[in-house]
Amino acid sequence: MRTGGIADDLAWWRAHRGATDLDAAALGDLLARLKAWIAQHDADRARQPGPFLKMAWDGVFADEASEVAEAIGQIETALIPAKSG
Repeated sequence: MRTGGIADDLAWWRAHRGATDLDAAALGDLLARLKAWIAQHDADRARQPGPFLKMAWDGVFADEASEVAEAIGQIETALIPAKSG
């Protein structure tokens, strides 16, 4: 299920999150990509020199970061039954 980037990953998740037959391995791969993106985003933000540029960074990327964080939580929740079952 490898897609073209973070926007495609999020679009795929939005389109399929209600499905009951999702492959746990594919979800795990997606989860790993989203977590890697958020870690890189946080590291890049931390490297911004000064509060103004951090604020500008947030203005540009806050919506996307919020969507990624929300998707991470949803995928982790979706994987709970798969791990215990």
